[in-house]
Amino acid sequence: MRLVQRLAILITCLLGAALAPAASQAAPFDALGFRLSSPVYSVNENAGNAVITIDRIDTSREAQIRYIALPMTAERGVDFEEVKAMINFLPGQASATFDVPIIDHGVPGLPKTVKLALFGPSPIGMGVPNEAVLTILGNDPGTIEQDPLNPLGLQASPPASDPLTGARPFIDPQSLAADQVRRWRHSHPREAGMLKVIAKEPQVQRFGHGIANPAVPVSEYLERAAVEQPGTVPELSTYWIVDAALTHPQCGRYSDSPARQAAYHNWIEHLAAGIGDYRAVMFLEVDSLITTGCLSRHGLEVRLAELHDAIDVLSKVPRLVVYLDAGAADALPAAKAARLLRESGVSQIQGFSLNATHFDWTTKEIRYGDQISAMTGGKHFVVSTSENGQGPLVPSDRAKSGNEVLCNPPGRGLGPKPTFDTGIRNVDAFAWIGDPGKSGGQCRPGAPPTGDFWPQFALQLVRDANFKVR
Repeated sequence: MRLVQRLAILITCLLGAALAPAASQAAPFDALGFRLSSPVYSVNENAGNAVITIDRIDTSREAQIRYIALPMTAERGVDFEEVKAMINFLPGQASATFDVPIIDHGVPGLPKTVKLALFGPSPIGMGVPNEAVLTILGNDPGTIEQDPLNPLGLQASPPASDPLTGARPFIDPQSLAADQVRRWRHSHPREAGMLKVIAKEPQVQRFGHGIANPAVPVSEYLERAAVEQPGTVPELSTYWIVDAALTHPQCGRYSDSPARQAAYHNWIEHLAAGIGDYRAVMFLEVDSLITTGCLSRHGLEVRLAELHDAIDVLSKVPRLVVYLDAGAADALPAAKAARLLRESGVSQIQGFSLNATHFDWTTKEIRYGDQISAMTGGKHFVVSTSENGQGPLVPSDRAKSGNEVLCNPPGRGLGPKPTFDTGIRNVDAFAWIGDPGKSGGQCRPGAPPTGDFWPQFALQLVRDANFKVR
């Protein structure tokens, strides 16, 4: 059975069970009263509408019933249109129907669920079932075939060396920075205006170890992008592999177990299923090569096998362009980075990405990327410029503290704005992979936990921004 079909059954069963207690809390039970014709419905995404039937046995008099459709895993306005109304049953009328308009995204995707509920019966009561789960099957016929000359399916074919040429990046109106702007627009209008500098630029949506099954959230994100800004290209990143190695007490001796290796393969398979036929750019496994010093010799072999396996899976996703994270110029020698990239399977994808978790100067990363490109068959690359407008903060004792301060360094600023048109031969894009404004950890007074948006740090990045490449 296909993965999508298995997920459809699982989601329907779990959510249907979750709704069972709610039905018993509805209006007083009336064996002859209003009820839905089934506790479970399904509809193809391209059907236009789901037709839902309401029945009653007591037809002796005129009666009214209200109904509503509520989001579960489906999003209102993205997967279905809002529905809330009343039906008047005439004497002798035993059934009536209402429609739930379904939004067709035009590509196969994961199933999504909607809660259907009856309420406010008058003057008769309510029977069962009076709640149900509607599953929207994202099974548009056919799949998009890979086009190696135009993998994103752009209207104008890009040059063979750079598939991002002519693409428009997705700018998320629900980003962390955009949410903060909305919260502050009345209470802190000046600061809200400053944060708009971040909110109006395309950023990168990260999926990591904290998400057990990424299929549904990545599919929801890409669907929303396709509905809100048709034709744009969302940017994604993953951060799954490195967590266990970084917390191992004996750096240099760690290796993923066979069980963890299998778990990662399963996670990547679900990620690929969630992406489906949507177009996207992927920055694969941030920090995965830059942290290989924490691995044993066997652990390094496993890490490279994991990355190669992920590339094998993701390279089959029809409209996905992948760049494998290769660290930064001040952390990994170019020759070593190139060797690790080759052994990870970079030849199967578009190229590599740099500076995702560092603050290094853009020009230095470009020179570094050019060196790696020359050793990987001319592979192109992307430079993260989210927080490098003032370059790195270099500690006084590099031997003890490392080449740069990586956790919320003060005095940093936004770097060159994201673009798919850099004008630089081997650089396909500048991207804000670092998601500016996110905390790197509780290493400074007032800093929130890793990954939380820290408005004060974001404001600092805006104040000290330097958008120039050179």
